[in-house]
Amino acid sequence: MNATEVRVSERPLARYGLLMAVCLVAGGIAGGVSAAFGEAAGVGPVIVAGSVGLAMAAGLWVCARWWRALDEAAQEAHKWAWWWGSTFGLAIGGVALFTLAYATPDALTAEPKDLLLGGAGLVALGQTVGYGVAWAVWWLKRR
Repeated sequence: MNATEVRVSERPLARYGLLMAVCLVAGGIAGGVSAAFGEAAGVGPVIVAGSVGLAMAAGLWVCARWWRALDEAAQEAHKWAWWWGSTFGLAIGGVALFTLAYATPDALTAEPKDLLLGGAGLVALGQTVGYGVAWAVWWLKRR
């Protein structure tokens, strides 16, 4: 275990405080750029793409550090839970999505982007719930 792993586990509040500070600075920068350029043609999507891209890069960096700090058992629990839990959650979410679409055709009159986001949200919810259940099952079987 290196010094970084010890620091992360010994000071979790400092880690979350740092993450919140980074988010505050990023939000301030995005808000400042947005206020400076206003409604200039074509700038909005660029700001959104840049902000989301930077946020995703920061999130991946934080997750990679967190993953390396986990012991092997915790890593296996997360891998197993993601594979089995999210797979079943995806299947259940997909069935629910198609069942709702078939049972309530009047609901399909919404804007396409609303339907797309609603369906993606339903499937993501199924995957997340499946992951949580599978993660708990993995640990309960081994305790």
